[in-house]
Amino acid sequence: MFRLRSRDQSLEATLKQIEHRVLDDVYLPIWARRVAWAATTVLVVTGITAWVVSEGLPLVASALGAGAVICSVVSLRRRRFRWSVAAAYLSGVSTVAGLGAFWWCRTSSADSILATSSGVSAVAAAALTAVWVTVAITPVKDSHPHMRQPSKRKWGVRESGATITWPPPSAGPYRPRQK
Repeated sequence: MFRLRSRDQSLEATLKQIEHRVLDDVYLPIWARRVAWAATTVLVVTGITAWVVSEGLPLVASALGAGAVICSVVSLRRRRFRWSVAAAYLSGVSTVAGLGAFWWCRTSSADSILATSSGVSAVAAAALTAVWVTVAITPVKDSHPHMRQPSKRKWGVRESGATITWPPPSAGPYRPRQK
């Protein structure tokens, strides 16, 4: 758990810790979450199919796919930059292994279900790679759009709808300069 300030830390160290934590958070758009959840579900199903049907190279590809699924689920739940980069890396390796398993299934005497499963898992791993690389390379100035939206408040009107009297009683007889 993240503590705001301990007794042995200075205020600067506490603020630096808060800054690093805020910068470590990543914003996941709704499309990225949906694609990532769909691709992880497909990778789980194809991984189970590979474990039931095959031996050899497709087992290695499904094990790497399982690693990509675990890392992607953790990244979807925690939303941290480090987990997103790890998920991108594992998904990329899983994509290459899935393509190799698909090629192995097509050139050997493997079942057609195994070739189809390997091809679908390679596509799902490629989709995960695209999502996590997109999240990882988003510049800080474009991340967290909900925190950077301009205020919708209008001057002279309170949230309740009542008008604000100007000048306030303590402001004195002169109005401030209008820009």
